[in-house]
Amino acid sequence: MKTFISLYSFKTPIYFVYMLQQVEYNPRKFLDWLEDLFKSDKPLQSVMYRQRLVKTTKALILLGFSLLLFVAMLAGAFMLADPDLSVWFYVAYIVTALFAFPFVLELSLSALAGIAWVLIVRPTQRRQIHKAAKIFSEHKAMKVAVIGSYGKTTMKELLATILSGGKSVVATPGNKNTALSQARFAQTLQGTEDVIIVEFGEGAPGDVAGMTKTVQPDYAVVTGLAPNHLDHYPSLKALAEDLLSVQKSKKTQTYVTTESEMLQKYTPSNVKQFSSKEVMGWKITNVLVSVTETSFTMRKGKETLAITTGLLGRHQVAPVAFGAALAHELGLSRKQIEAGCAKVKPFEHRMQPRNLQGAWIIDDTYNGNIEGLVAGLKLLGELDFKRKMYVTPGLVDQGEENERVHTKLGEMIAAISPDIVVLMENSARPIIEKAMKKKKFAGELRIEKKPLEFYLNIEHQLAAGDFVLMQNDWTDNYN
Repeated sequence: MKTFISLYSFKTPIYFVYMLQQVEYNPRKFLDWLEDLFKSDKPLQSVMYRQRLVKTTKALILLGFSLLLFVAMLAGAFMLADPDLSVWFYVAYIVTALFAFPFVLELSLSALAGIAWVLIVRPTQRRQIHKAAKIFSEHKAMKVAVIGSYGKTTMKELLATILSGGKSVVATPGNKNTALSQARFAQTLQGTEDVIIVEFGEGAPGDVAGMTKTVQPDYAVVTGLAPNHLDHYPSLKALAEDLLSVQKSKKTQTYVTTESEMLQKYTPSNVKQFSSKEVMGWKITNVLVSVTETSFTMRKGKETLAITTGLLGRHQVAPVAFGAALAHELGLSRKQIEAGCAKVKPFEHRMQPRNLQGAWIIDDTYNGNIEGLVAGLKLLGELDFKRKMYVTPGLVDQGEENERVHTKLGEMIAAISPDIVVLMENSARPIIEKAMKKKKFAGELRIEKKPLEFYLNIEHQLAAGDFVLMQNDWTDNYN
């Protein structure tokens, strides 16, 4: 009822266009968001809780269309002007038009987005991708693909940092990992680069295979598997097969991590693997972890690398070691490799430490998978602090794995047993809480109904000697 009533607002068109903008004008995702909103019975204005509408040309056109539609619906009464019709007919017409407007607008905007998608967006994207394939094919640089349900951006950035010590390196920016963003990236290449690093995203079956065909990588590294995007994949197996489809390319040397238990079930035996113990023949020992850095030693024959990195946690050893091993294979010296690893720092919202008046906050809010959450919790358990706090809303896009994943998370939280656990009020909270109670969690449990307010004011809840780990963050289109 709250959602229904909230539709009747002057700002309804703004909320609808904002929702379309957030899902990149995908009509299916827009309608899915509205369906979830009605199921949760939250007011429409709650969709714009964290961000605001960006007034792009496309957004302004849709807002203008919304206004014209509203005027047209009301004007319909005057178009039907007839002296034989009573005034009550016009009153009834206007009331009906006002009542129907939000629903007509919803369908009209989704239909408009759908038509534009089929007639304009997709054909344009295909042309851009075809052009990008030609650019990548003709470029003489070593091309590296980074693939996985999680850890892609971290792997991409650390590879770029380490390899830049002796090569001219470029990488796809931020988390731009769709076929279209790769096509735009290809057009920025100068032709003089030594190494090109491309992050591959996965959104639907066939995505990775398509990107492999476009980029034609010389190397590919698969960082892990987690039940993300299962709203678009029929099963975890289908997602795994998509991620691992890169190894079918005869041109590509593919390396798959052994650190992901889920991925191991689907990895072919003939694929090269790497771990926190060995990568490309390098043996890894002497791992040390603190709140500010991770260090370890790599040995291969008579060669030794002493690695120190700003990335936190034992789960970062394998990715950094892979970067060091690849750098050695591409001809970088020991000095260049060690210096490059030392330059690698935590990336924004990915196990990013911050000291606040004697308390440490680890911002891992970009983490969106169970393997990453478990790795962070292990670090929380390993470090020694006066008081430990764990904050999470849980995970999204878990599909058929939703209950299993959140049960595992709750059990892991209970096993690590932080002094304080803060769960955000959402659909995942009851599952996590139930698992925690079943495993007899002994600490203090807090339920937070206003996540943004909590994050903005967290420093007021801390004292010197505290350690806080914040993992994952739900965007506006999830409840």
